Amino acid sequence: MAFSNHEELKLKLGNLILAIWLSTVPTLISYGVFGIHGLNVCRKMESQLEIVQKAEIKEICDQSAWDTTTSYIFLIGFFITLPTWFWFYISMKRKKI
Repeated sequence: MAFSNHEELKLKLGNLILAIWLSTVPTLISYGVFGIHGLNVCRKMESQLEIVQKAEIKEICDQSAWDTTTSYIFLIGFFITLPTWFWFYISMKRKKI
C-alpha cells in the first residue's frame, strides 16, 4: 500500500512535531550539563589564579560559559530531534504498510 503525497506529508510533519516535543527534555538536560561543565572549568581556572584577579575573571568566565552553551542550544536540539523524528517516521511508515 503506497502513501499519497498528502498522507506522506502529514506523516512527516506529525512525527516531526512529536519528535520536537519529546526531545525538549533531553535538550534541556544537555544544556544544563554543558553549562555546569563550563562553570566547573571556570572554578578550576579560578583556583589557579591569584586573589586579585579572581572576581573579575570568574565573572567573565561564568558568563562566557553560559553564552557558549546557549549558542549551541539549537544544534543540541537538532541532533536530539533528528534521530527521534527519523525513528518515529520509519516506525509509523512500516506500521501503515
